[in-house]
Amino acid sequence: MAHAKASADAPRKYRGKKPSFDRQTFNVVQSMLVKKAHTVSAIARETNLSRQAVLRIRDEPEAADAALKRWGM
Repeated sequence: MAHAKASADAPRKYRGKKPSFDRQTFNVVQSMLVKKAHTVSAIARETNLSRQAVLRIRDEPEAADAALKRWGM
């Protein structure tokens, strides 16, 4: 892994783990979080994501968005 990160084309080769959600699911989760009508657990059940994935989107939306961009999603 360190070798992949050190190469010249590292941004293309090493993208990290693929997100468990796509752009559409990301947007749905964000809109549900903004409305504050649902709990994190309810959002996870409705979107078929893990509770931790919803928390990650809530706490670090920029990082989640960047992961989607790295994977071309």
